[in-house]
Amino acid sequence: MKRARQLVITAVLLALAVTLSAPRARAATTPPESLFVDANAAYEAGDYMGAIDRYGEVVAAGVVHPDLYFNLGSAWFKTGDLGRAVLWYERARRLAPRDEDVRENLVVVRSLLRDKDLLPRHGGVRGALTAWHTSLSVAESVAVASSLYGVLCLVAIAAVFRRSAVVRAIYGRLSWISPARLFGLDMTQDFFLALGIVFVAAALFAGSSYSKVRDDGARRSGVVVTEEAPVYSGPSRDATLQFKVHEGTIVTVRDERTGWVRVDLPGDLSGWVDARSLERI
Repeated sequence: MKRARQLVITAVLLALAVTLSAPRARAATTPPESLFVDANAAYEAGDYMGAIDRYGEVVAAGVVHPDLYFNLGSAWFKTGDLGRAVLWYERARRLAPRDEDVRENLVVVRSLLRDKDLLPRHGGVRGALTAWHTSLSVAESVAVASSLYGVLCLVAIAAVFRRSAVVRAIYGRLSWISPARLFGLDMTQDFFLALGIVFVAAALFAGSSYSKVRDDGARRSGVVVTEEAPVYSGPSRDATLQFKVHEGTIVTVRDERTGWVRVDLPGDLSGWVDARSLERI
């Protein structure tokens, strides 16, 4: 289990984030970067609830940063609250999906959960095919999709004007990177092959970024933060009790009623739980 992060650059980034996003009404309060430093000190001193309170104030100030969420997850873990540890580590993972510390700590926490059979599965062929999707944050995915769209437009323009001297000159310098040369294709065929490849890549990343933006906005994923959460067949305690899930279990939220949410879990499991049992990622 990695320790709370105490990086100077983090304080700088937090200060910048607050400058951009904190409401003016909070200008007279303790600066979030100072609260972050105090929270780290409380963590190192073993005052984990004190650290959580101070980290929480930084979050309330509007700061969004993976190190902040990582430290909150570590503090909750130290208190024995596995549900909220998973919650904040997952929030950190959304911002920094390739962060090794976050991934390692999630592995540690998940090894302690009761519902190990309900953990998300990312292995096999499906996991290999979607690795690129899960390894990018929302912002990175959108940036890649936008860049590929730009490349697609450039290739399309070059294809239209492929007979011009300028395009021919550029093609002559860059044709060595074209796979079409392996198949003996001419310049026109080469352009259309490139268009097809870039179009498919742009479409894949556009779909990936759309999915990430949609899920991030709707916050469809949630974590059970109570020790135990009964799952009913309907949005009422008078409905049939189907099974129970426990802290740290990740669910997909499908519907909401007053005080209740319908959730899906691996294995085609579904049902209604008390909304207070969950926190959205």
